[in-house]
Amino acid sequence: MGAQRISPPELQAVGAVVRGASARAIPALLRALYREPVTAKALKWGDVTAISEALRWRGWRDAPLPDSLWNGKLEDARYMREPVWAPAVHSGEPDQVPPTVLTVEGELSFEDEYLPRVITGEHSHAAPEAKCALAIAARTFVLRAMRDHPTLGRSTPIVNSQRFQVFARVTTSECAAAATQTRGIVMCHGGRLILANYVTGALWTKDGVPDKDPTNTERWVTYNSGRAGTDVRPTALSLKFHPCNRGCMSQNGAEWLAVHGWNRWSILQFFYGDDIDFPRLSDARGGGLLGLAALALLGLMTE
Repeated sequence: MGAQRISPPELQAVGAVVRGASARAIPALLRALYREPVTAKALKWGDVTAISEALRWRGWRDAPLPDSLWNGKLEDARYMREPVWAPAVHSGEPDQVPPTVLTVEGELSFEDEYLPRVITGEHSHAAPEAKCALAIAARTFVLRAMRDHPTLGRSTPIVNSQRFQVFARVTTSECAAAATQTRGIVMCHGGRLILANYVTGALWTKDGVPDKDPTNTERWVTYNSGRAGTDVRPTALSLKFHPCNRGCMSQNGAEWLAVHGWNRWSILQFFYGDDIDFPRLSDARGGGLLGLAALALLGLMTE
């Protein structure tokens, strides 16, 4: 932990997690929590739901449930006569597409600027149905990232990089059309946004067989056609044991499938599994998103 300053939300989260542990066990418990990036980030956000999920993903025995952690925070806050500090953005699944997102190029309309520019930057010359499949995957990818990292796109700018998503300076009319045709549509499994990874993948032969792999990204691609539930193969590009890891799409593969008559839904299920759902989130217009100042102050005073 070093000498870094600990924020009130993080302090309350730590208190909730170690609550009930013996004094001798607490140092080892804290070292384990802060060595693990997933739980360390969850503690920093002060988000007890994310903490509980992170512990379960890592297979921790007796991982506390969110309600028990919240109750611990409430009791500690009452005892100390202070607010209950909480993240400004709920860590559950979003029910709306944000009207705008903060990027390294400034604030952009999510559906009308950012997403069309991602489609253009990632695969501008793809067939129409491949563009639509990419639009759904890219939308899901960034919304899931924003769900897991509460400041992303709000006070932390979204990067323009192959390590996240590339977005072009301008978009094409075809890429804008793909974003419009799929507006608000995301991929879910079991009611949760999936980790919608996608990569360039290998070039496919005319017979539909992955062949040369100049970008060395085929190793991440998954082929989940006909698979569902636990039979779906996760991708090593994300945590393999994460329950929302449903694989990784090949952009070259999606292009071949689209050219040969596959629609956006069947393309996505080919890579992510037959049991993927495609809900449409509402389009939140007008209104901004809570930023870091709200994150620092949001909380309910306890009586």
